Amino acid sequence: MHVLILKISFSFFLIWLTFINSSHLIASEIKIINKVNNEIITNIDVEIEYKYLLALNNELKKLQKSEGLKIANDSLIREKIKINELEKYYDLKNFKQQKLLENILKNFYLRLNISNEKELKEYLKSYNVKLSQVKEKIKLEILWNRHISKKFSSQINIDKNKLKKEINDNKLNITNIIEYDLSEIIFQANSSEEFKQKVNEINLNIDTIGFKSTATKFSISESAKFGGSIGKVKESQLSNEIREILKNMEIGQISLPQKIRGSFMILLINNKNLIKQEQDEELVLKNLIEFEQRKQFEQFSQIYFNKIKINSKIDVK
Repeated sequence: MHVLILKISFSFFLIWLTFINSSHLIASEIKIINKVNNEIITNIDVEIEYKYLLALNNELKKLQKSEGLKIANDSLIREKIKINELEKYYDLKNFKQQKLLENILKNFYLRLNISNEKELKEYLKSYNVKLSQVKEKIKLEILWNRHISKKFSSQINIDKNKLKKEINDNKLNITNIIEYDLSEIIFQANSSEEFKQKVNEINLNIDTIGFKSTATKFSISESAKFGGSIGKVKESQLSNEIREILKNMEIGQISLPQKIRGSFMILLINNKNLIKQEQDEELVLKNLIEFEQRKQFEQFSQIYFNKIKINSKIDVK
């Protein structure tokens, strides 16, 4: 489940104190943009979140600033909703999983092609973002994923015999395996009309601003923060369903929307290579199980989030 993770927002006063030396923010008029369960989001919060998202995905520059700020605002609303829910079960200030935090932080900066934490700190500084902010966001996602795992682990169903058959039928444990570099856009639609409308919007945006910016704008997956990037994945780690989608696609090609459980997925092949690697069948099976677990986990996470969002009080000013 290493692909799963990342995302905490500070209160307004803490953020304001952190950035008190910024003449731009001091000069800005402070406005309350939203209230989420009585927690406020100001224009300063949104501006800071926008810079954070920009640091993760420079392609956001292709969007109009107003669109980028809307994405940042939506991101903060999601965070506030998660924080409000997690506070019912956990002491958010008493975080003990430091080793896991370090591992995820490492994965975080490697995805940005940064070598170490010191370089990450300098990189974030150029966007007026503090490393401590990033760590708080990662802590939130760790706790959120832990919470979802506790609630739904008993409902995750893996058919090992089916996966073993996939390995044998597709010879997934032999040499000459394809390794894909993938990006995704995951979206939901409640009707055929809404589906057509979203697909048209997504396609138009891909044509005008590119896949990365479109993923950041439309995708509900956590990978959206990185422009939809999933990274490198061996075909032996993918479900049969996704392998079938990819096998006839070329580098740079974008798939048609595919229904994956409760959502729709669009895939982009950034690159693919043929690698020679004979793997033990048990290792391949382990990878497939992890992939299936992750997908089911993400589905439960989104369903649960949608449920608590409906019950959240969100006031737009």
